[in-house]
Amino acid sequence: MNPLRILGDYLAQERDRWVLWVPVGMGIGIAVYFALPFEPSSYALAATPALILATWFARHWLGTFIPAVVLLTFALGFNVSQLDTRLSYTPMLDYETSVAPVEGRLIYTEVMPEGVRLTLKDLSIGHIPPERTPVKLRVKCDNKDLSDVPPTGTRIKLWAQVGPFSDPVMPGANDFRWQSYFKQLGGLGWSYSHIEITDPHPPTSWRDDMMLMFERARLTLAAHVYAQLSGDVGAMTAARLNGEQTAISKPVIEAMRIAGLAHLLSTSGFHVTIMGILIYFPLRAALALIPWVALRFPIKKWAATGAILSTLFYTLLVGSQAATLRSMLMTGIAMLAIVADRRANAMRLVMLSAALAMLLAPDAMLGPSFQMSFAAVFCLIATHEKTFAWAISPGDTFVMPGWLNNFTHHMGAIVMTSLIATAATTPFAIYHFQTFSFYGFIANMLAIPLTSFWVMPNILLAYVTAPFNADGWFIDGAGAGIWLTIKIAETVASWPYSIFYLPAMPWAALVMIVGGALWLCLWRLRWRYLGLLPILLGALYPLYTPLPDIMIAPDGKEWAVRLEDGRLAVSNLDHDSFITGQWQQRLGNVPLVDVTELPPDYNPLRCDEAGCVYRRGNHIIAFPELETAALEDCEQADTVIAPFLIRCDARLSCAAEESPPARNRDCAPTIIDEPTFWHRGAKAVFFEGDAMRIADARPRRAMRPWSVGWRLNHAVGDRDEN
Repeated sequence: MNPLRILGDYLAQERDRWVLWVPVGMGIGIAVYFALPFEPSSYALAATPALILATWFARHWLGTFIPAVVLLTFALGFNVSQLDTRLSYTPMLDYETSVAPVEGRLIYTEVMPEGVRLTLKDLSIGHIPPERTPVKLRVKCDNKDLSDVPPTGTRIKLWAQVGPFSDPVMPGANDFRWQSYFKQLGGLGWSYSHIEITDPHPPTSWRDDMMLMFERARLTLAAHVYAQLSGDVGAMTAARLNGEQTAISKPVIEAMRIAGLAHLLSTSGFHVTIMGILIYFPLRAALALIPWVALRFPIKKWAATGAILSTLFYTLLVGSQAATLRSMLMTGIAMLAIVADRRANAMRLVMLSAALAMLLAPDAMLGPSFQMSFAAVFCLIATHEKTFAWAISPGDTFVMPGWLNNFTHHMGAIVMTSLIATAATTPFAIYHFQTFSFYGFIANMLAIPLTSFWVMPNILLAYVTAPFNADGWFIDGAGAGIWLTIKIAETVASWPYSIFYLPAMPWAALVMIVGGALWLCLWRLRWRYLGLLPILLGALYPLYTPLPDIMIAPDGKEWAVRLEDGRLAVSNLDHDSFITGQWQQRLGNVPLVDVTELPPDYNPLRCDEAGCVYRRGNHIIAFPELETAALEDCEQADTVIAPFLIRCDARLSCAAEESPPARNRDCAPTIIDEPTFWHRGAKAVFFEGDAMRIADARPRRAMRPWSVGWRLNHAVGDRDEN
């Protein structure tokens, strides 16, 4: 009855499932690397070859072989992330410049509702030295359309104001600097000037030439679509053809998100799979119609090869995002199994494609696209024709005509697929977007068959006929299906209680849910039901997760206080709607109120021309707007928060210290001012009884290559101690 012996017996009986945990170990290594508060030393790269040797020597002893393999998978994920960081290195802009000349090679053009957005490479930006110039830069031009943009590949010059990507607005919020770093985007620009062509044919490498070929094809397809369709229907049709969704308006994006159809906004893994199927089966059927070919050649393998090439081409055309990369890998591996006369094991297929996707783009593992795409496919495979077989088959007790039996079976399969996929992606939707679409499975039941059997066949025929300029009918056909999809989304979004807003899920709760789901789905024996416990604990996170009581923007110029009635009092609602929107979303879409609208006698939070004072129990927190008011607050408040440098007589460089100085008559115990924000970014303040805890949005300045202050003279792997 020894529990360890029982678990060991279960583990031995599940020997054929061990390999499925390899990508899980890699994912843990990737997550640990990106969670570190500093860049690890380059010596850590030696861990993988060392563990490969250790695993080889321990292969005959199971007691040492299993721990060695576990450590190897962890090290592989950790080291591939470290290599990806080095290979993706680009300087990141740290400050906003005045209007300056920007020159570079145009490599990507995106249509937006208000204009176009250009991506430039091989840059020259004003007086910024070359060693601090990003590899790529995005420049938004609000007053232009596709006809105003020079051909892709030309070197252009324009006047623009450039600046950095924003820091996280609070601990745990989106880090746009980190996300952009691995795209080698070092900053953003805004321009209203004329675009001048300085070199129509600049020298390029073979890799750039291939990328430009696909980019020109994307622009050509977009031009064909906008010549036939307009508005959001045209934008979504273009997104199906070239993967570009920036032209879709915000109301349609919001309706699709509320209805649970956000995965249909642009090309996803679902579309890549459909594209492969639309090539494989018709091509095999067409070859079977030719007896001389069908009797002499392996037409099934030819069709599989055609499907591999089509999915690869489609992925390159629409952009290799995490979901499309996953689907391309899964489809490609399944078709390779057909070519090799092997049967593809579905669970091994999805886990192998996950491992390959993490090796190719480890940073994508932490993004919602990767997580939601793999979660849906993983759970569908784990439950297919097992637990829910009774729900998708009428059984032997019903006597129905054959056509009705088939219809009922397929409709039941669609219902269960929608339910399972919704359940699988819900934790990630809550973690990343703090929302839950209540009617998402209904919208997917209607929209997915429409996309599979109408929109995507028209898209495929549009690809085939586009070189002959005969794709108009098929673009119109796809547009009709997309128009109906938008109507489905708007209808479902208008229903009562169509979406629920929840507070931000902590990473520990997501880890419990994911870990429990993996344990439940990867094992086969009864011990797999132990995974239900961490799933339940993670799902109950709102009961034990504290919400921040005060939030301060990365520059300290805006702050918000959570009031007793649940509203969020913001220092200035008109100053930065993006930051306040992020705060509101992460608290569960709470109501907003400007501090100036509070009653004058509201005791917890009082404001005047000099600033605001917030009282919580025995704590007094001051938000001065004037330096003279800050000096007075230093004498009376426990905590002073200001966007400028506070000069107390005994301040002792508070921002440079790891802990605040001792209280004296000239300085508050805790001071958060400009140097503090400069070092650690945005803040969140939690009150836990009589204690106050302050959380930082990021580690100290210049600790990771994508963080503020990192420079080329920092060797990657070394810490900045300046």
